Amino acid sequence: MTTKRLALAILLAACAAAPASAACPAPVAGDTAAAIEANQQRLVCLQRELSQKSEQYQYKVEINTIERRIDDIQLQRRFDSLNFPKPVTPGF
Repeated sequence: MTTKRLALAILLAACAAAPASAACPAPVAGDTAAAIEANQQRLVCLQRELSQKSEQYQYKVEINTIERRIDDIQLQRRFDSLNFPKPVTPGF
């Protein structure tokens, strides 16, 4: 339970640290220099948004991986604490 809270805190901190992304402008029709420049700026904006979303997704994947590792470690500790008797191997 505490690992999920930690992961959530890390995720919220990462989201808060990222600058607020404004919506990219709509495409401009036409083939004038101004329209081409505006569409270029729009494409750059869309690429930035895609990059930010990709980074956020990667953070989520890393957090999930860390959570699974912690769960595995906790499960292994619980299993180790059961103190099973050692199996007797027959001598040949």
